[in-house]
Amino acid sequence: MRLWWPLFCCWFGPGALAAECPATLRMAYNASWLPYVEVTDETVKGRDIELIRQLLSQVSSRLQLQFVPEKRAMQMLQQGQVDMLFAASYTPQRAEFAWFSDAYRKEHNVVLIHQQTLLLYPELRQREAFLALAQRKLIGAYNPAGFYGDSFEQIKQQPAVKQRSLAVYEPERRLDLVAGRRADFTIADSEAIKLDLAARPDAAQFAVLPFFLNEADIHLMLSKATVSQRCVLALNQQLTARGKMTPAIAPSTLGSD
Repeated sequence: MRLWWPLFCCWFGPGALAAECPATLRMAYNASWLPYVEVTDETVKGRDIELIRQLLSQVSSRLQLQFVPEKRAMQMLQQGQVDMLFAASYTPQRAEFAWFSDAYRKEHNVVLIHQQTLLLYPELRQREAFLALAQRKLIGAYNPAGFYGDSFEQIKQQPAVKQRSLAVYEPERRLDLVAGRRADFTIADSEAIKLDLAARPDAAQFAVLPFFLNEADIHLMLSKATVSQRCVLALNQQLTARGKMTPAIAPSTLGSD
């Protein structure tokens, strides 16, 4: 969703827009999610974190990171206890309590299964076959706060699917469930999973299905309780100045990308 800012700039000028942002914006984080977030004992950095720091400095604001368990972050944003979340997909439900910036990158979700599961169901190489089996019998382990596109969301909300699904916030534990054959599949960001698998000695057990389950614009979410729309317009102005995003290439071979 794009907020229209040029008219505001004509009325008030870029400096006036920047002045509308709070001096400090509190953003929730909770764990490393490479390459976007890297949490160590001393610092929080990563691709998304550094981009956001740069954006806020350009609107005369400062990023204040606030540790928040992932299952509480959305509620705290709605209540104005934090000002901002990152790596967010747009949904109409979220837009009731949050502003969405222009997209600052694309997210491409892939499906990971065990190699033995692929031997049982070779048709899983096709996206529609995966969706059909996910609806009928497969056990999925995925982030309950994640949004993986309308097609999967409709399946995920079905009572029978909810009953057999495993809601797990920690990505490493989701991979462990698939590796141990306690879940048939999990869903991951295509960039993040490359690094996750590279760090696992059992990576050869996994197959990455050769399609994107979902492709989505990724935004900042800002609390309507604490942040003005004009601040979001100023951030959009800076995002526009950064240029267009580069599309990703779909995975073409199992176990890669």
